[in-house]
Amino acid sequence: MEAVRAGEIRRVFRSKCEIQLKMPANQATRSKLEAVLARLELVADKLGLAECSIKKGGTEADIQALVERLENVAGKLEQLKSGASGEGSGKIVEFYDEFLKGKIQVFFKLSNEIGGDLKAQVDLAKNTFQALRDFLMKASQTKIPSRNELASMVKPIAQCREEVEAFRDRNRSSKQFNHLSAVSEGMDALLWVGAPGKPDIFVRDRKDGAVFYTNRVLKDFKQNPLHTEWAHSFIGALIELQQYCKEFHPMGVTWAS
Repeated sequence: MEAVRAGEIRRVFRSKCEIQLKMPANQATRSKLEAVLARLELVADKLGLAECSIKKGGTEADIQALVERLENVAGKLEQLKSGASGEGSGKIVEFYDEFLKGKIQVFFKLSNEIGGDLKAQVDLAKNTFQALRDFLMKASQTKIPSRNELASMVKPIAQCREEVEAFRDRNRSSKQFNHLSAVSEGMDALLWVGAPGKPDIFVRDRKDGAVFYTNRVLKDFKQNPLHTEWAHSFIGALIELQQYCKEFHPMGVTWAS
């Protein structure tokens, strides 16, 4: 068996995971190991894994055994990051469309009936939901992107969301200011695609921010069933979005496999 080449190759993950190996001279094994390490580097960066160190030396057979172990870990990490739920990435747009047919449609309808500044703001909010759909369509056809690529994909959603907030800020004297604030806070939930952590938890926390203002609406318009139903429909829609994320993006955006 060919002797193991002296010296160590040190590879430092961007997530501070460090693997130190004595590399075999065999080019095929070295190339295979490099490919596995590259996969781990990408996924570890996305997951923000804690610092760790794995050291291995010895014969080429020892190195080959380690390669197989690393391949198994890489496969599990990639499955975890993709949020595989049994439905696959091809289903994420289909089920998002089902979400768009739910309580969010009631919210849109009631916003139109209430009218005024609220209708104008919700028309902007519709663009945010469409931007999220466009993102999910790309995600269903794209493997895990780099940070810069992800930021570029999320940008249209963020821009639409900023327009919703800017409208609220321009209309602070509006009699519907609590309505506008509820919508503005709730639209933050659509930024789950670029946020760390579990998407459903992110959506839940932003929903709670919207509840603060819908409670004010319920208090101010407790004798008006139209506004009461509006408040409940918006929070109900955010709960449905939270459930969608929990089922189809449990650990993060489900990318194409």
